[in-house]
Amino acid sequence: MKTALVLLGRGCVLAVVVAAFVRVPYAWLSLKTQTLLSGVVLTLVFGRFFCRSLCPLGLVQSAVNWLCHPKRHVRRVCTRLPETKAQRLVRWTFAAAFAVLWAAGLGGLAMTVDPIAVFGRAVTLWWPGVAVFALVAVLAAVGRGRVWCNWVCPAGTVYALLARVALVKDKVGAGCGNCRRCFPQATPSEPSGRAAPTGQADGVTRRETLKGVSVLAAAETLAADDKLTDGGYADVSLPGVPDRGYDVLPPGAGDRGDFRRACVGCQLCVANCPGDCLKPSVRLATFGQPVLDFRTGYCLEGCVTCSTVCPYGALAPLQREQRPNVHMGQAVWKKDLCVRTTTGDPCTACVRKCPVQAIHLVKGFPVVDQAKCIGCGACEHVCPARPMPAVYVQGFARQRIVNPISESDLLAEMRAKIDAGAAVVVARGGVIVASESGRGIDPLLRLHDAGRLAGAVVMDKVVGRAAAAICAAGGAKKVFALMAGRGAAELLAARGVPLQAEKTVDAILNRKQDGRCPMETAVSGIEDPQKMIEAIRKAMKK
Repeated sequence: MKTALVLLGRGCVLAVVVAAFVRVPYAWLSLKTQTLLSGVVLTLVFGRFFCRSLCPLGLVQSAVNWLCHPKRHVRRVCTRLPETKAQRLVRWTFAAAFAVLWAAGLGGLAMTVDPIAVFGRAVTLWWPGVAVFALVAVLAAVGRGRVWCNWVCPAGTVYALLARVALVKDKVGAGCGNCRRCFPQATPSEPSGRAAPTGQADGVTRRETLKGVSVLAAAETLAADDKLTDGGYADVSLPGVPDRGYDVLPPGAGDRGDFRRACVGCQLCVANCPGDCLKPSVRLATFGQPVLDFRTGYCLEGCVTCSTVCPYGALAPLQREQRPNVHMGQAVWKKDLCVRTTTGDPCTACVRKCPVQAIHLVKGFPVVDQAKCIGCGACEHVCPARPMPAVYVQGFARQRIVNPISESDLLAEMRAKIDAGAAVVVARGGVIVASESGRGIDPLLRLHDAGRLAGAVVMDKVVGRAAAAICAAGGAKKVFALMAGRGAAELLAARGVPLQAEKTVDAILNRKQDGRCPMETAVSGIEDPQKMIEAIRKAMKK
């Protein structure tokens, strides 16, 4: 009865863990709880509690043993029987290799032997995880015990070390020592009562186990060779993947280095991604850790699923309303690849798909507003250009949280940029989005031509009727100036655009202060902003 209850409990734990990787709502809560609670504290109190009762890979090995050896009632529980010298040597060799890979920045590759990572990668059907998981099952079937736990698992090695000082010691029964009576008994040809040879444990000799470990090492070496050459998928790189510089990490990753150290590559975020854009990396340094792949989907603007399900804190938890303020990367458009250039097709896919309206057509070609772009990859996902997309996302080394600020603070920042040498500063949505330096009216005209004035707050050093016409034609929402002409205020007020100036003058003079500004002269007598801009361009050519 007791055994049946134990098996039922372990089966329930395994079902919960599997459910967490196949998108069953809220099943991840149990996984997160067991991961946090079965760490150092429980180990110091109850010994290797995680290995005995919660580790999904360990439970699978126990199930394989029960199926393959149903008549053998030997307690080959990995946490209780004494270790051999060979076992300790192999365990600590794997633990040392794990630590070296981690210190060398290859944490993703090191997690190839982490139990949660192996199990998650197998459940999500990622081929390296499936291969390692199959090897674990084979070793369990052949070795009649938790061979992976006893010989390989670095987490188990650390837990075994901590368990030595646990309040509740691991033991088989009262007075249990190293008598080895729980090991397989001798064959009938041997004298009755003779124990199995010293180097043999439950039918698996040290030599046989070391052979299994050698096979594992060879498999890892071959896998590493594949990763160095072709990513393990094909003889050549997959088409349509641009050179991003930095991979785009899921929202909430924050600093790239911190994320790489914290993420174990368990694939829980990959399995639950509603946008189907998270995929495991095949690079050595980030092997198995999630990156955004925009060939299959894009990061939904209001989605925070990945940061919610992450059990190790590698992704900071985000609220849904925070998500649009998280900038994971920046879209880059390549004119020579765009179908508007190569075939003349009037494509607007990236403009229409962008959820934050960060892409606009200027003079017939897409222009990316980098201040608004959040790096979601919607534009790259829908781009029809082949073999490479004409617009792609470059990841940030550190993700940016861009929160709007009050107007007074915003104006203070804009004024600081003016004092530092900028001629014009533009802000939108409480965030400074552009600034230009230069002389005269040219910087403001460049911002107008780039479509940066629409719905924006503009701060300029000097605003006369010419500058006011450019702001009005560009769709500016509000204008601030260090000095403004009275005619500029009247022109903007007639179009519902407020103008605030530190100093107001009757007329804008030229640089020598001996006559009227030539741009003001060029627009004299004209009231239509578009015609005023045409007059400005003609005057600038002269």
